[in-house]
Formats: sequence, C-alpha cells, structure tokens
Amino acid sequence: MNKSGAWLTQYALEQLGITHTFGIPGVQNAEIYHQLNQSEQITPLLVNHEMNAAFMADAVSRSKAGSVGTMLIVSGSGVTHACSGIAEAYLAGIPLLVIAGADSEISANSAISANSATSANGQLSANSKQSGYSSIDAKEILKSLTKAIYSISHQQHIVDTLFTAYRVATSGRPGPVFVEIPLDIQMLSANIEEPLPLCGQKSQSANEEVEAISDADLNAAATQLLQAESPGIIVGWGAVDAQTEVIALAQQIGAPVCTTLSGVSSFPAQHSLHAGMIFGPAAVPSAENAFKDCDCLLAIGTNLNEADTANGSAQLPDNIIYITSEKNRADDQEAATALRGSIQQIATDLLYKLQERQPSAISRKALVDDIANQKALFKKEWLGHNSRGLVNPAVFFDKLRAAVSDDAIIITDDGLHTYLAAELMPINSPRSFISPSSSNAMGYCMPAVNAAKLVNPDKQVIGILGDGAMLMSGMEALTAVRENLGTIYCIFNDGKLSRINHSQRISDDQTTCTKLGNINWGAFADSIECGYIPVRHNNDIEVALRHALETAAHHQPVFLDISIDYSRHSNYAQGVEKTNAARFSSANKLGMLGRAIVRKLTG
Repeated sequence: MNKSGAWLTQYALEQLGITHTFGIPGVQNAEIYHQLNQSEQITPLLVNHEMNAAFMADAVSRSKAGSVGTMLIVSGSGVTHACSGIAEAYLAGIPLLVIAGADSEISANSAISANSATSANGQLSANSKQSGYSSIDAKEILKSLTKAIYSISHQQHIVDTLFTAYRVATSGRPGPVFVEIPLDIQMLSANIEEPLPLCGQKSQSANEEVEAISDADLNAAATQLLQAESPGIIVGWGAVDAQTEVIALAQQIGAPVCTTLSGVSSFPAQHSLHAGMIFGPAAVPSAENAFKDCDCLLAIGTNLNEADTANGSAQLPDNIIYITSEKNRADDQEAATALRGSIQQIATDLLYKLQERQPSAISRKALVDDIANQKALFKKEWLGHNSRGLVNPAVFFDKLRAAVSDDAIIITDDGLHTYLAAELMPINSPRSFISPSSSNAMGYCMPAVNAAKLVNPDKQVIGILGDGAMLMSGMEALTAVRENLGTIYCIFNDGKLSRINHSQRISDDQTTCTKLGNINWGAFADSIECGYIPVRHNNDIEVALRHALETAAHHQPVFLDISIDYSRHSNYAQGVEKTNAARFSSANKLGMLGRAIVRKLTG
C-alpha cells in the first residue's frame, strides 16, 4: 500500500473518532489540511489565533464525554501562540492532541523515530539545533506543558504514533500530547505495511493500566468515613462523569458535598447535600458552615491544589481520602489514603463496602436544613443588593437559570464574573459548567463557546465573559457567524479590567491601565452580522434572554451587552484576597492599607 503521510494522518484521526480540528493552515501543515478537506467525518476549523484553537480543542474535550480536542497548527510561531491554551489544558488535566507540521529541514537533521526510547518524564527527546538554520524548537518549549512529545521520521509510524498519543492524552491524569509531522513526511508517499492497524487494537484504556484496588484499601477508607463524626466530600473535574456514584456515596454517609471551581458540574446544585463551591473562608456560608467541623474529607477527582482550594484558603483536615485517576502520588498526598484507578469504579466499590458495614444510609437532617436555610438567606441578600440602576448579578443568574434548559452548557472566562457565576448559577447536569481555573487563561470563553456548540449542536451554549476578555478573543465571533452557530455571549460590561481594579483598590475615577474605554459592542456585532441586545437594568433581563434564545435557535450568534454591577464581590474573591493578605507581615499589611487609603482619597 502506497500512501502519503497526510492520508495516513487523516486515517488515524478518523479511526480515533475525531470530528473537528482547530488551527490555521500554513506551509508546514497545508498537506494535512488539504487531505482533511476530503474527509466526510472531520471538519477542519479555521480560527483567528492559535491560542483560540487551543481553547476550542480544550472545550471539545470538556463539553462532550469521550471526545478529545485536536489542534492542527504549525511549529514555531503556531506553537508559541498556542502555549497559553495548551498550558490551561495541562494544568486542568484536559486531554488534547496537538498536531503540528514542521519544516522538512528539521526532519532531515533532527527527526526522531516515534518508537524511540522515552525519557524519564515520558517524553521523547529531540535536538533540533542545526548549523546554518535558525528555528524555534517547539518540542523544547512544550516539554513542561505536555504529557508526551513525538516526532515522526517515517510515514509507517504515523498511525501507531497518533494512536499512542491519544492513549497517553486520555490515560491517568489526562493532558495534552504533541505530535510533530514534517512537511516531507506529509507530502511524500511510502510503501506501508498492510493491513493498517485499527484504533481498538492499539488503544488501551487508562483503567486497564492501573491495578485493582485491594479490599484492604477499600475497607480502610470505609472505616475512616464511618468513624468520622463530620465527614465531607469535595469533587473536582475528574469526577464530572461520576455524578451518580458521588450522589450515592454522599447519601450513604450523609456527607455535605462541595465542588472545586472546575468541578462545579460534578454534583447537582439541586441536591439537598450540595453545600456550594469549595469550603473555608472563601466559600459561600452554606459550604463554610457545612464543612467547619469536617474531620474526614473524601476528595474525588481533585488533588486539592491551590486552584481547587481558593489559593489554599481552605483548612484541610488531617484525615483525607483521595479517589483519583492519577497514577503518581502528589507531595501533599504522602500521608493520605489514595485510591487510584477508575473514579466511577472505585466510588462504586467503596459504596458497597460502606453498605456492608452500615446498611442504612446515615441521615443528617440538621445539616440538610442548615444548608437549605443558608442558601436561601444568601440568595435573599444578593437579590436585595442595591445595584444602583445597573444589572444585579444574582438577578441575572436567577433569570438565566429559569430561561435555559437544565443541560445548557455555561462557559465562563477568567475574571470576577467567573466566581459570581459559580456561586450564583445553580448547575445540575454533568459538563454543564466549564471555566478556565488553573492558569488564569483570559480569552477562553468566546472560542470555547463556539467549540462546545459545534460538538453539542442540540444543546444551548451560553458564554459569560468580561469586556476585557472580549478584546482578547472577540473576533472568534466570526467563526460562529461563519458556521451558523446559535451561541449566546453575555458580555459583563463595566469598561475596565475589574478583577485587577478590585485587587489593587483602584478608584473607579482613576485613569489606569485597567480602564478599557467605552466600546460600542453593538457596532461590532452589526459589522459581523451578529445579533446584539443591550441589557441596562434588571427589568431588561427576562425579555433580553427570551429574545437571545429565539435568535440563537435560528442559528445566529448573539451578544448580550450587560451593564453589570460589580459593587458586591463574590465570597470566593473576597476570601482569596483575605488569605493572600494574611500571608504578609504586619509591616507590609500596614503599607498595603496605607496605599489603599491613598488611592481611595486621591481617586
């Protein structure tokens, strides 16, 4: 069989079930793009910037179970542009396939075989320094941002390498994998051994690579939970597909459940044991109270890093049990019980052990009543907040929840609106809340909304983003217009970078680099044939949402330009700020206070 590298790339991606790729065509990858244009399964999507391609691929993986977002870019500047998005996926544990075309000269001088020995960190080493040729070594740049790196030296290796890359990206703690295919390998044909491998023959699930959990370990975990006076459960993104199992565990031991920011959709907000996002001083009152006496914490799908504990503001109990798909033990898990493998299977096995020891579910009526009362009081306080003629975030999210389907996908950007959405918008369905959480990846929302809608065409997809994020990636609305995507982008518009403005105690009247100016988003929407609806007051919200949903249902993207009130901050933002301030010495705290007072008086 005589086939080109581009054809073999198409074959492998089709075998892996890939439906979209994201990137920008260039000389180094043009052959693969040309080949994919002939595919009936795969649609290559043109983006306006490679960073947005990474965010789109990330959102594919997050919004649709079993999907792996795939980028098709060029080495060099294509990789450097995409690094922010790849880093977000790496830190958040999101699988990506990052395929890059490379110059033929690199292939001739420094290509490595896909079946070469791997280094200690699981990556293939390569040296692309060449005499007389200056280039950016994409592999060196991506070493710390990917799980593995592969370069192709022969067409025969393409299919097996892409199958391996997919398996590595999805196994253990998922993450990005980089595959470099030089231009000459793409263009030229070679005699390939038959038959071509099938995906199922080369693919092995993450769970098959992990040893089964012993009865002794499960019994030990069950004993700790049953002996605890106030057990609690925190769930992260890793538990997003184990919602049913987590509910059963929580009900069996009568434990309150909180989520991480990325794991908001891992447990239904409507459940009586749902306490809120995180716990500790940066949590909403219902979660802070429910976990104040927690003496045994079951952490499912989270390693409790700083992003998952509000910069470490949550005080962790001495007794922690981890249920995780990650194979490697983190430093902070050395003294903890860690059950590693399939989260769904381990949760099920642990439930059986608990039921053997304690057949009847434990009822904690006082806890349930307190959670409900605290949530009701918190909502009442928010709804009663005087927003001085602007849009109250609680009123907006209350109306949004009522207007959209329960399985609607809500995607936020990075900013104050992120935490407000997580605290005020009840989420009940898995994968229905997506947010950058680990690398402060501003600009994420707009491209992520587009990608989520592409792979979930029957679901409502709504973005929540600030005007600053719009300036970074708002041109991706062109993709939504071009692809006839019925997407809704809710722009929380206040004319400045409010997260920085707030943290620096800058007066609203002070001219600083945080001020964005008065941007006419309506004119921008008109210029690209996108719908536009201004929302200036609380009374505008209901009609505007109904109009936006009707517009989106006719496959037209639409902007909601919302005059948002940020005068009341989220508990998360306030808690993180207090935690960070507490780490300074007394002298530094006085200096910070003095600076804030001066800025306020001279504003």
